[in-house]
Amino acid sequence: MQWYYEGSQKSVGPISEEEFQSLIDNGTITNSTLVWNSTMTDWKKYGELNGPSAENTGRSTSICAECGRGFLREDMIKYGDSWVCAQCKPVFIQKLKEGVTVKQLNYAGFWIRFGASIIDSIITTVVNLLISFGFGLMAAVASSSSDPSNAAIYSVIGTLLSLCITIGYETFFIGKWGATIGKMACGLKVVTPEGDKITYLRAFARYFAKIVSSLILLIGFIMAAFDDEKRALHDRICDTRVVRK
Repeated sequence: MQWYYEGSQKSVGPISEEEFQSLIDNGTITNSTLVWNSTMTDWKKYGELNGPSAENTGRSTSICAECGRGFLREDMIKYGDSWVCAQCKPVFIQKLKEGVTVKQLNYAGFWIRFGASIIDSIITTVVNLLISFGFGLMAAVASSSSDPSNAAIYSVIGTLLSLCITIGYETFFIGKWGATIGKMACGLKVVTPEGDKITYLRAFARYFAKIVSSLILLIGFIMAAFDDEKRALHDRICDTRVVRK
């Protein structure tokens, strides 16, 4: 869940739950600070989220990892870095019994993802240019030989090889390490909604889903700037998330 809060002159966010909690702990966010997340219909003072018993008490409060509301810590349970309110405790415990991994994901924003894509584009473009040059040279030599039909064959092979490298690059790196070289450079990773590693098959499907995002005037990519979990269209199609490591 991503949070926003009202700073001195403008709203600040999105920030992760961990960052939000640290701002509460160090006093940056107080009971009078306006805050908002995707579960809320409007901005509210942080103290109003905690209920009457928590306002102006001076006691420590935390955000529930399940419902996103604030409560007194003495009325909550803690699991790892997560705090859970009494109302959400049964659901949270059931998830643990079912083996669901409880993780707080720090979703990557649009611009950092854009930067990673630029790096990946440069890498694949350079490799494909080298391939095109090599097979283009062979096609030129073949066209001047006794059997010019070989020129077309070299051109087709070069095109297919470039396509395979582009698809293979995305599939292999994301399936193996959860990130392409561009994403590694930017500290990003592609994961499941639970924060786990995705399979090679899903990584393969995600490549073609990205083509769909491109075909609609790149709107599929721009969606990541407005989604609560920073999902682009291809993330929605393949049920993936891009997070900061």
